[in-house]
Amino acid sequence: MGFNINLTNALDQYEGLVDFAIQEVADLGVTEFKDFIIDKKGGEFSLPVFAPLIFEPLIKKNLVLPFLRIDAVNISANRSKNIVKTAIEGRDHTVKEHISNGDFNISINGLIARDDFSKDYPKGKLFLLKQFLNAPYSLRITHAILNRLGVYEIVIDNYSIPSIDGVKNIQKFSAQATSDEPIELIIRDNA
Repeated sequence: MGFNINLTNALDQYEGLVDFAIQEVADLGVTEFKDFIIDKKGGEFSLPVFAPLIFEPLIKKNLVLPFLRIDAVNISANRSKNIVKTAIEGRDHTVKEHISNGDFNISINGLIARDDFSKDYPKGKLFLLKQFLNAPYSLRITHAILNRLGVYEIVIDNYSIPSIDGVKNIQKFSAQATSDEPIELIIRDNA
């Protein structure tokens, strides 16, 4: 089964979404929680949405994906530090040298449903989510808390899509990810 998207249509859709997002941000300014994304209209579950996870459009030479917004999501982030501990003779303690901060390890737990409040299985949204989770690229994300921590791109390490007993219109998923930062290479002609 192929997954083809017309690049021109995807870019037009992306430009429309950017305009929509700018208007949404302007409308959100009147809420009491100005620092976080809150959707008063309700998301997939007709409830106010606090800090949804948004996978930004991914446009690569062999893969084009539109944006994906996940309303019901719980995210936790932890970070280790790279510290060298050196034992010195005659001391009861080590000398600690902070080398750098490590990557953020991010746990994502969420639910997806169809946008049209249907009681049918969200197979289209699950297919799109799977495309993002399987993509061999770092994913640009928007999430109020992760962006505050300086995380704008993640790499998916692994994911799980378990079933939920007795429910057919909601799909649960979880993923483990690592924060990523783009590396800029400078190419010089005289090197």
